[in-house]
Amino acid sequence: MGSSDLKKRPYGAADDALKQIPVHSEHIPGAAILHPARRALQYLTLLILILIPLTGLFRIDMAAGTFILLGRQVWFSDITIIFGFWLFVASLLVMSYSLVGSAFCGWMCPQNTASEFADMLTRKLLGRSADMMDISGRKMQVAIRNQSLLNYLLFGIGVLLPAMIYGLIPLLYFNSPSVIWSFMTFSDSARETGSLYWIYFIFTALFLIDIAAVRHFWCKNICFYRVWQESFKKPESLRIHYDAQRSDHCAGCHYCVDACFFDLDPRSTGVIDNCVNCGACVTACDELHSKSKKLEGAGLLSFVSGMQGDSSRRGHPVLGFLARTRKSLLATLAGLLLFGIGIGSYQSEHLSVYKEAEDKGGKILDYRVHLAHKLFKPTDITLQVEGLDPSMYELKQKHVHFDTAGSADVMLHLHANMSAGLHRFIVRAHAGNGWSDSFRVTHFVADKQ
Repeated sequence: MGSSDLKKRPYGAADDALKQIPVHSEHIPGAAILHPARRALQYLTLLILILIPLTGLFRIDMAAGTFILLGRQVWFSDITIIFGFWLFVASLLVMSYSLVGSAFCGWMCPQNTASEFADMLTRKLLGRSADMMDISGRKMQVAIRNQSLLNYLLFGIGVLLPAMIYGLIPLLYFNSPSVIWSFMTFSDSARETGSLYWIYFIFTALFLIDIAAVRHFWCKNICFYRVWQESFKKPESLRIHYDAQRSDHCAGCHYCVDACFFDLDPRSTGVIDNCVNCGACVTACDELHSKSKKLEGAGLLSFVSGMQGDSSRRGHPVLGFLARTRKSLLATLAGLLLFGIGIGSYQSEHLSVYKEAEDKGGKILDYRVHLAHKLFKPTDITLQVEGLDPSMYELKQKHVHFDTAGSADVMLHLHANMSAGLHRFIVRAHAGNGWSDSFRVTHFVADKQ
C-alpha cells in the first residue's frame, strides 16, 4: 500500500491499515550472531584440543617413541603417512591464512580465549583500567570501589582454574589416557614416578602467569606464530572494512576502539597489523546502531574479502577462491592423497628376527623374534618356523597375545648339534586380523674341526 493511497482514505481507516502492517525488527548480524558464534567456536576449539589425544586422533607416545594417529602407532618408517599428514596440515593453514587472515587468533586461539576470559574477570572484579601488563610500564590501576580482599581472592581463583585446565592439555599429548587418569586420581603408580606432578605444576604456573598478567602482550609482541601467519596474508584476505561514506555516524564515538582488546582503531586497519578479525568492533558498532534512535542502518564496520573495485572476479566466488589459493590448495590435496595412500598401505604389525648372542666358542645359538603390534586393540599372533627340522630348534612361544599396542620378544634357540654349513629357514607370523609376514634367516654353522 503506497503513501498516496493512505492520503485518499479517512484518518481512521489509515490508522487501521497501518496497524495491520507487520513490523519486523532489523536483523543485526554482529550483535545477534557474531559474538555468540565466536564464543561457541572458542570453547569448541578447547574441547577439540582435549578430545584429540583422548580419542587417539593424534598423540606423541614418548615411551614408544612414536606418533599416535587415528588410533595407530605411526613409526618414522611410515613416511608416507607422516609426510602426507604434515603437508596437508601446513598447506591447509596457509590456505586459511590467505582467505581469512588472522581469524584463527581471534576465533580459535586458546591464548586469546583465556586472555579474554581474564579481561572479563578483571573488569568485573578490579575495574576497567586494571591492565596487568603494558609495554609502556604503566602500573596496574585498581578501581577504589574494587579494592577488597574478596575481589582479589575471586580473581585469583578465576585465573587459577583455567590455568589448571590448560596445564593438563600438554600432558594429554605426551601420555596415554590411562596414565592421565592415574595422575588425576592420585593412584599409586602415578605417585611412584612423581615427575608428572612436577611437570604439571610447571605448566600450570606458566599458564597462570600468562593468563593473569601477560595475556594479549604475548600476541602483540612475542608470538612467532603470528609472524608466520602474517607472511601469507594478502590484500584480498578477510579484513575489517569501514564505511567512510557514513563517517558522520561515528563522530566522537570511539565505541569500536574501546571494544578492541588489541587497542587498535578498526576504522584504519591494514594488511599487516595486530587485528585478529575477532569482530568485537563489528559487534560494538552494530549494537550501538541497533539501540540508537538517531542512527539508521547497520553498523559502519563489516567483514570484507577481495579487492575493492576488482570487477574481474566479481560474481565468481569459486574462481576467485581458486585463483587466490591455487598453490596451497594443490598442496593440501597432495598431502591428503599421500596420507590416504599411507593409511591404505599401513602395516598394523611388524616382524623382525636378529641374532641374540654368541657363546664362548663363537657360535650363534639364539635368535630374538621381535613382534610389534601398532593398534590399540587386542590381537593374537601365531609364530612358526619353516625350513628346519623340529629337532634342530626350540621356539619358546608359538602364540603371542596383545591387549593393546606394544611389542614382545620370543626366543628361538638352535641346537648345537646342527650339521656344518648354511641353514636357511623362514620365521612366519600370522595375526588374527589377517596380517601376515615372514622373515628369512641364514644360519651358518662352522666345521667342528
